[in-house]
Amino acid sequence: MITDALLVQSAGAPFIYQKINVDDNLCSDEVLVEMKATGVCHTDLNFSKERTIPGLFPAIFGHEGAGVIVKLGSNVSNTTPGDHVILTYSCCGECKYCVRQETSYCYDFENDNFGFQRHDGSKAYSTKEGPVSSHFFGQSSFSKYAVVKARSVVKVGKDLPLASLAPLGCGIMTGAGAMLNVVKPHPESIVCIVGVGAVGLAALMALKLLPSPPKKIIVVDVVPERLDLAKKYGATDFINSQQVDNLKAALMSVSDEKGIDGTIDTTGRAEVVGSLLEATAKRGIVVQVGVGVLTAEAPFCIFHHVNAGRQYVGCAMGTCYPQEFIPMLVEAWREGKFPFTDLIAKYPAEDMNTAAKNVLSGKVIKAVLVWR
Repeated sequence: MITDALLVQSAGAPFIYQKINVDDNLCSDEVLVEMKATGVCHTDLNFSKERTIPGLFPAIFGHEGAGVIVKLGSNVSNTTPGDHVILTYSCCGECKYCVRQETSYCYDFENDNFGFQRHDGSKAYSTKEGPVSSHFFGQSSFSKYAVVKARSVVKVGKDLPLASLAPLGCGIMTGAGAMLNVVKPHPESIVCIVGVGAVGLAALMALKLLPSPPKKIIVVDVVPERLDLAKKYGATDFINSQQVDNLKAALMSVSDEKGIDGTIDTTGRAEVVGSLLEATAKRGIVVQVGVGVLTAEAPFCIFHHVNAGRQYVGCAMGTCYPQEFIPMLVEAWREGKFPFTDLIAKYPAEDMNTAAKNVLSGKVIKAVLVWR
């Protein structure tokens, strides 16, 4: 079938709104989804510039889709045509991590989400010039009609606004999950969120879902408006890292020289991570959710690390089981406890390049593309 999509022809090229062909002869574990909206994530923008993955381009990205099920593969049983769904990452569903509902650590995670093709090597999209990489996070949802792995589907009520819920599939879930599932703060904790974009603000908002918030909530960013916004959602202390000479010293000062019990880093910058580890309290934790350069390495002093008993933990997709975590966030949003939709600015899908520019400049926190 022919549909509209956002194609990136080569690394660093713009997103082009154009017609493509969708292979709707589905594999047994796939569904066809009519996309209503797709969130724009920094991961999409980073991968659109990626030069280290052979054969990546041309490609269709997008991994925060929301839409309506149109067609099912022969073995799909978790959804039916007409269901309204939010799309998230994919997994095998059978390995030890999937069985334990730790699906973001699935043995096939890299292949299913960053393989950019089906397991048999075929691709779901094409143009007259040839195949187009698909199945990014099991979905490649920068397409009006998308071929999606069935395990990427999370059903939601038909009364809910899909254009508002699309970001739950990655960025919002990741931030909230990192806080609730990994940091797990106590009322006496001092927590810190570095980078208060969509992921960081979701982590901040998630603290409202706890019985008691941490005693001190520090946010770090370089955009004054975002620091001001963080105050609205419960932050107690604020650091503009462009205005301090030493981030470690600033964090130690705010924490009365005791250090930070739990930090979430959304930046993925090695020099930032080094400062955060040195500012971590004894038995504290730094949770890494952001990734910058794919080859970046985090420096730390082994002696200090051992003596403090601190942890540096990677966190994929908020360590969430989406089929339970996303409905929980939806319900919290409906009850007014998790107002992530405050962060959204909507754009027609054909205005993707404007949306991307505004996200990268900091003008917009969370862009969502709406498909006509």
